[in-house]
Amino acid sequence: MKILIAYTSKHGTTKRCAEMLSDKLRGACEVTVLDMNAGEAGAPSEYDMVVLGSSVRMGRISKKIKKYIKANIDSLKSMPCAVFLCCGFPDEFDEYIRTELPKGFVPSFDVYCFGGELKPEKVKGVERLLVKMIRNSITEHDFEDGNYKGMLPEILPEHISILADKILNR
Repeated sequence: MKILIAYTSKHGTTKRCAEMLSDKLRGACEVTVLDMNAGEAGAPSEYDMVVLGSSVRMGRISKKIKKYIKANIDSLKSMPCAVFLCCGFPDEFDEYIRTELPKGFVPSFDVYCFGGELKPEKVKGVERLLVKMIRNSITEHDFEDGNYKGMLPEILPEHISILADKILNR
């Protein structure tokens, strides 16, 4: 089975998730991983399945991913297709799906939240200040045990495995 994993990534989290998914599929499938910031994705008809990945930045998914979906919506709706979003605030995931995916587009293999990261060292300028403020607002709470596990956004490998298993068991 030929699978396209096309993504956009600004600071590397979505790229890392796309590579993790690809690693789980390689051997059983012919996988093409494409950074849409570096090149255009081919027509969906060139593949047996398409997986699209985007970060969520300031509540928005990538314009390139939206444009690709809109340009290929009929093909994507008629074939196996999945979307994954990398977002630091999974509580808002349903809202991102409702407001950010093009109207009428429901991928047959669903939409997945692969988590996210808040790493100030990966951003610059005002974004860095914003990321530091968000991290500080989370870690400044007075937790008795000092354990912030689960409080700071992180990549969710188990969600990547769920999608990979669904694809492999298709």
